[in-house]
Amino acid sequence: MDLGEIDDGEHGRTLPRMYTPPLRELTPETSNGFSVIAFAERFLGVRFYPWQKWLLIHALELNPDGSYRFRQVITLVARQNGKTTIMGVLCAWWLFVDSIRHPDRVPPYKFLVVGAAQTLDNARAPYQAVLNWCNPSPSTAEEAALAVPALQSRVQRVNNSHGEEAIVCRSKAQYIVRADKSIRSKSAARVVFDELREQYNEDGWNAVSQTTKAIWSSQLWGISNAGDYRSVKLRQLVDSGRRLVASWAEDVEAGDVPADTWAAEHDASFGYFEWSAPDGCAIDDRDAVRQANPSMGYGAMTYRSIVADLEKGMTEAAFRTEVLCQWVTADIIPYIDPKQWKRGIDDTSSIPDDGRVVLSVDTSADRETTYIAAAGYRADGLPHVELIVRRDGMLWVPKYLRLLKERWPSIHEVAIQSKGCPAVDFCDPLTEEGWTVHMIEGFRVGAAAGRFRDRIRDGKLRHLPQPAIEQQAAVAITRRLGEVEVWDRQKSVMQISGLIAESQALYALETMSGEPEKPKYRPSTGIRIHC
Repeated sequence: MDLGEIDDGEHGRTLPRMYTPPLRELTPETSNGFSVIAFAERFLGVRFYPWQKWLLIHALELNPDGSYRFRQVITLVARQNGKTTIMGVLCAWWLFVDSIRHPDRVPPYKFLVVGAAQTLDNARAPYQAVLNWCNPSPSTAEEAALAVPALQSRVQRVNNSHGEEAIVCRSKAQYIVRADKSIRSKSAARVVFDELREQYNEDGWNAVSQTTKAIWSSQLWGISNAGDYRSVKLRQLVDSGRRLVASWAEDVEAGDVPADTWAAEHDASFGYFEWSAPDGCAIDDRDAVRQANPSMGYGAMTYRSIVADLEKGMTEAAFRTEVLCQWVTADIIPYIDPKQWKRGIDDTSSIPDDGRVVLSVDTSADRETTYIAAAGYRADGLPHVELIVRRDGMLWVPKYLRLLKERWPSIHEVAIQSKGCPAVDFCDPLTEEGWTVHMIEGFRVGAAAGRFRDRIRDGKLRHLPQPAIEQQAAVAITRRLGEVEVWDRQKSVMQISGLIAESQALYALETMSGEPEKPKYRPSTGIRIHC
């Protein structure tokens, strides 16, 4: 297909800087992208830019059985390049065309398209475009002018109630929009997850990504600009995509491994497409701007209009993130060096059955989530830390620890910060149940954080590969308290209580005996003595 690309220095680059190569030649028989492009032009009057056509053709590659090769598609491109247009057209095509292509595999009444994002407002933009095209009852002349009769006739009803938005076809295929955590119980055939950069923990992605697992040939699209130090989930997905791209280049392009062999040994169902400027480029480098802004020159966006933001006072960090689609992570310096943390990962690390084990409990500042971690010495003498459980709320902790103690009577120590945090509520109840409660207070609060970092820096700590903790280690910051640094639960950009629990368990293991300590915290009785 002629994409209409113009390569004259004034137009953006159609080919992404990094992408997952196809496993076979892409034709109308091997990619549904051609069908989407034709649908957009014929029914919607939308003519895509070259890069948008390229993305649709590559991302909608088909397997020989007609299913989508990619179960997940992650796309990075700078702002204002037409992401919403692609998503709107694709969702309309899914709803009105794709939903009836394989009724034997996924009947239309089970075909659910979901638009998701961190907030409902972000999820609405593609949905609104689809609604404009298919609204059976437009209320204004402007809405009527946007409507496409061929699509209107296929809609049974529309629900515009806040939080319940839905377009329901006569075939019973549906398109709904929801905030990410509100779709856990859904089973979706197609999902669009917008603004992934705003996912500051794994919860939203975990909720959304599970919805497509039980559907044949399902697809989940995540499309976003580059993130920053807070965008922990997007960073993880980007790293995975870049590793796959690098692996293909090293193995297949080098001629060492056949493409089908590579696909059998790697996750060939993960599609990654990134339009971004190369690291280290000059901020106003024309070729770098072209690489991150593939729509440049095809519409109102020009090189001069793009770099004009710099003249208007846009900071370099913001320009690199928003315009060059580059990751800028210098906003914070995490207390734990992520590279040093990764050096301590050991898939086989464990504590011997007869070894001493110290637990620690910590709760997030908002009291929403509680973590329990363990520390002990390995057979080689190195300390091992591990997150053993994370659950919502706090009330479950005493019962969980009671059951744990019944199963392993040798475990009887638990470390808790005993002042100034939600976990203080556990001190007395656990002491009364016979636990040896190690109070982490005073100088010990800073010493626990400092000792933890020292062990990591010196390579004298081992832990399992646990993504939740790795993410916390990458963003955890501290605050100054007197002459020491202490963990900052509130200003760290995500919950770090799992990491805090590990540090407290390690501190108690190395510096505190197994003998009980008398709790210094006492809850108020509500009685006051007036003098």
